Amino acid sequence: MTPPAPYGAVVGMAPQSPAARSAGYHDVAATLQSGQRFLLTGHRSPDGDTLGSALALAHALEAAGKEARVVMRDRWGTAYACLPGIERVEVRESLPEDWPEGWSAILVMECPSAARTGFPELGRGRVVNIDHHLGNERYGAVNLLELDAAATGEMVADLLDLLEWPITPEIATNLWVALVTDTGSFRFSNTTAKALALGARLVAAGARPGEVNDAIFESRPPAAVRTEGLVLGTLELHAGGRVATLEAPRSLLEATSAQSSDLEGLVNRARGIDGVRAAAFLTEANGVIRCSFRSKGSVDVRSVAAAHGGGGHRNAAGCDIAGGLGEVKALLVRELAGAVDSEAHV
Repeated sequence: MTPPAPYGAVVGMAPQSPAARSAGYHDVAATLQSGQRFLLTGHRSPDGDTLGSALALAHALEAAGKEARVVMRDRWGTAYACLPGIERVEVRESLPEDWPEGWSAILVMECPSAARTGFPELGRGRVVNIDHHLGNERYGAVNLLELDAAATGEMVADLLDLLEWPITPEIATNLWVALVTDTGSFRFSNTTAKALALGARLVAAGARPGEVNDAIFESRPPAAVRTEGLVLGTLELHAGGRVATLEAPRSLLEATSAQSSDLEGLVNRARGIDGVRAAAFLTEANGVIRCSFRSKGSVDVRSVAAAHGGGGHRNAAGCDIAGGLGEVKALLVRELAGAVDSEAHV
């Protein structure tokens, strides 16, 4: 098997040789080849990359004659109804009763820490950790980390190439969703030549960008649109207009019957305001405030999320914080302003 290229180094470790960097791909490939039954999961409140990567790999495993079962702790936005196989994804409070007996491994997609899966029993069996996030805790028996990858879906494509498993139209569509959601339709700074080349390849393999992108970005439930208008009404600018916040209190969600998952990406509206360098969208849910952060340039919101047990990328991150909406917002405004100030002094 010829390893995919190029590879990124794992932060916090000495620079690796190409052979050492490919070891993670070979270790995962060996696990997939030798095993027969696999669970797949990802982080809580799964997004397009998590779902697309897991479903693409599940399709590939089944085509290779293996069993694959996708489980998530939380539901996802209605926009992802277009993903081939989405109806098979189970939403569960715990992993299947027969875990880990009888399962070859659980494949955890795009999740920097075991805790963020929402499954505390995860570590009882063999864990394969496949991720592209800075700060990944390397919690798996096998850890495949590719920080240069635009999306975990890009890493799945590399794995399939290494295994010489074909990319079917169903797999291509799932990988397309993973790629376009994590690159913002190829608008974000993580868009690379490799990501663009993969996009072209996925279209050639059967992904239909027009249909899929309409479903993801242009087909929102009326309740979600009404809720968006109310959320935008909570917009506040702080720190001289450099930090923006949006809020979705529980009362607002209950009044409109919208799901918090349907508001995914709304934080980008705040990030897009002229002069704003960092933005936060705060959603009240089940005794905690779910926080989604976005930033521009070198403003590091991942460090803000990490301070509260979350994670992500420099310009896109998130976490959950216990407390009231007002107090959490005040705390985060100070921390985001500090992140913006740190950029100014670089």
